Amino acid sequence: MPEIIINIPDNIYRELLERAVKAGYKDPGEYLLHLILSSISASQALDLSKYVEDLVAKHVSRAERKLSDVINAYTSKIEEVASRVASLVEEVEDIKSRIDDLEGRVREAREERGQAIQKKREQRKATAIEILKQQKVFYESSIVGKIKDRDKFFQRLESEGAVIIATDRERIAIDSDFWNEFSEKISRIRSDTGEAIRSVLKDRKELELFEKLKDSALIVFDATEKRWKILTS
Repeated sequence: MPEIIINIPDNIYRELLERAVKAGYKDPGEYLLHLILSSISASQALDLSKYVEDLVAKHVSRAERKLSDVINAYTSKIEEVASRVASLVEEVEDIKSRIDDLEGRVREAREERGQAIQKKREQRKATAIEILKQQKVFYESSIVGKIKDRDKFFQRLESEGAVIIATDRERIAIDSDFWNEFSEKISRIRSDTGEAIRSVLKDRKELELFEKLKDSALIVFDATEKRWKILTS
C-alpha cells in the first residue's frame, strides 16, 4: 500500500493522538486515515446530492415549461372562443335591435293603415238607408229640390228594407225597426183622445207620423173595437 509521510507540529500530533484514543484507535495513523476517508465519502455524498438536486430541478423546469406551453395554448384558445362569443353577442344584439326597429315600423304602419281606413270610413258619405236609420222617417216634402229622381230614391230605400207609405199628399219612408215599434204602440192605444194618444206616443217623430197617417185616413179609430187600425197595404 502506498505511504504518505507528513510532518506536523508536536501540539497537533498530541491533539491527533488524544482524538484517536477517544475514537477508539490505538494508531493515530489509522485514525487520520479514517478522517481522510470520511471526508472523501462526505464530499462524494454532497456531490451526489447536488447532482440529484440539479437533475430534479432540470426536470421540474422542463415540466414547468411544458405545462406553461399547454396552459398558454389553452389560454389562447379560451381567449379566441371568448372573442368569438363576444362578437356573436354583439351580432345577436344588433339583430335584436333591427327586429325591434322592424316591429316598431310594422306597428306604426298598421296604426297608420287603421287610421287611414277609419278616416276613409268617416269620410265616406253615408247612404240613404243609413241616414234613414238615424232619422227614422223621411217625408217626400222634406227632400224636394234636394233629390232629382225621387222615384228612384224611394225604390232604392224600399229595396234596402225601408217601409214606404204613399199618402194622398206625399210618400213617407220609415225605418223598419221604428215602424214595427210604432205599430206595436198604436195597437195599445184604446181611446181617440189626444191625452190617450200622447200617453203612448211620447216621441215627437211618432206623433208627427201618427198625424200624417191619420190626416190621410191611413190610421183610423174603430169605436166598436176601441182601438186604432193601420190601413196601409
